[in-house]
Amino acid sequence: MVKYVNDESIVLANDMASPPKSPSTQDLARRRQHLRAQRRFKFYKTVWRSLAMVALATGTVWLATSPVWLIRSSEQLEISGNQLLSDKNIQDLLPLPYPQSLLKVKPEFLAESVTAHEPIEKAAVSRRLIPPGLHIRIQERVPVAVAIPDTARPVKAIPTQPVPFREPGLIDAAGGWMPYNSFRKLGATASPPALIVKGMRAEYRLDWQQIYQSVSRSPVTITAIDWTRPSNLILQTELGAVYLGPYGQNFEAQLAALDQMRSLGSAINPEKVAFIDLHDPDHPVVEILQANNNPAGSP
Repeated sequence: MVKYVNDESIVLANDMASPPKSPSTQDLARRRQHLRAQRRFKFYKTVWRSLAMVALATGTVWLATSPVWLIRSSEQLEISGNQLLSDKNIQDLLPLPYPQSLLKVKPEFLAESVTAHEPIEKAAVSRRLIPPGLHIRIQERVPVAVAIPDTARPVKAIPTQPVPFREPGLIDAAGGWMPYNSFRKLGATASPPALIVKGMRAEYRLDWQQIYQSVSRSPVTITAIDWTRPSNLILQTELGAVYLGPYGQNFEAQLAALDQMRSLGSAINPEKVAFIDLHDPDHPVVEILQANNNPAGSP
């Protein structure tokens, strides 16, 4: 029996049966040339990378040592935000030797060094490239009252470090305490606040924030606050002593009633007023000193 096979099957069978063709000399030459080109590219890439790193390191060293980027004096320090402390006071707080490379300055360290002093609440230090220098932003703890301790409270021992509210000091609007001579130690010549608070304690800080805001807005001049007895908050005003009782929600109404009594000064000599009782702001009572110094009540 004779079997017929088409031509395509015969060609396919011949191709499968033939051995693989060896690469020609030209193919080998092209491959060697391609490999050499890859090796040259990798070599130049490594060289350029090394040169770039050396140039970067050299540039950094040059910038660090160049006279252009040196802080030579305090005139290159820009200080902002200070009200009571002068620029010179702030400059003296910075542990910054001159000359100093701008790139070697540690802003965080300088800021921490400044805020270590009681009159400084916050500080931020940043570099300035053109012209080279530093910018120091200051937020002071502005004192609003002189805190006088309650002398009736016993002191167990004489402390070696200042104890808040146990010795005369200064307080800010938030109730933060600082030694009385805090600003003077830094060279400031600011006058102490006119308002005096006697018997201020650490646990009164939240109430103090509200009291101070109200007192600072009062049309009646208030020169002192006696807080030695929590059961009776006493205000020293231009109209005389004012008894308020314990501090509470009636404080704003009591100050409003005191404002309505401002005409009292033209009718009665404040020196003859023993005290004004505003326990009930709707029914104020004025105690008048008599000749025998015994107070007499007046509506």
